[in-house]
Amino acid sequence: MTPTKSIMKRELSTRVLARNEKAPYHHGDLEVALLEESKKLVSLLGVEHVSLRQVAVNVGVSPSAAYHHFPDKEALLKAAARSTFEDLAEFQERAIADFLGISPLAARRRFRALGMAYVAFARENPNLFRLCFGPYCAGDEMTREESRPWRLLVSGLNELERNGEVHPKVRPYAEILVWSAIHGVANLILDELLPDDAVDNVIDSLVIALKGSTTVKKVVK
Repeated sequence: MTPTKSIMKRELSTRVLARNEKAPYHHGDLEVALLEESKKLVSLLGVEHVSLRQVAVNVGVSPSAAYHHFPDKEALLKAAARSTFEDLAEFQERAIADFLGISPLAARRRFRALGMAYVAFARENPNLFRLCFGPYCAGDEMTREESRPWRLLVSGLNELERNGEVHPKVRPYAEILVWSAIHGVANLILDELLPDDAVDNVIDSLVIALKGSTTVKKVVK
């Protein structure tokens, strides 16, 4: 081996060793790294182009090491979906934090911000948003009550109710009404079947529907 090649090999070994010593995987670290890398790949490529093997390679570990934390792609993507639900909740919490106060107007503004943030998150993260409601999560054991976005919605509707903004006869159905409407418009916007500003009209309609207003005539087509 020539002196130059010997030096290069020694330098390469030093860099690899330094990298391993600088950021070793302790218990829990690898699982988080795999999870974050899977979300990154889903965001860039879509669910159908993500494999557990590729995630492991990108993180810098063997597939067998990845299988220790996630037995298959489905398990990994279920975990990624749960993590994305948390990201969505944090996104919504930041949005409603801008509107303080206990008045009916403040409650309505937070409700609007909650819905707008839901759609904005979907637009900014379309592949991850679809992951959360796709086939890989169809059998997930997480209930609605365990979902932070769902709890935020319940809290927002309770606040509207306390301020007289939700009719008592509408309240038992309010969560399903609001979630289905906002989720629906988010998907229609992603599919370019509605313009981005359609969410404003949907939220206006929800505010009227929740209030049970008699000032709006029923339109029969």
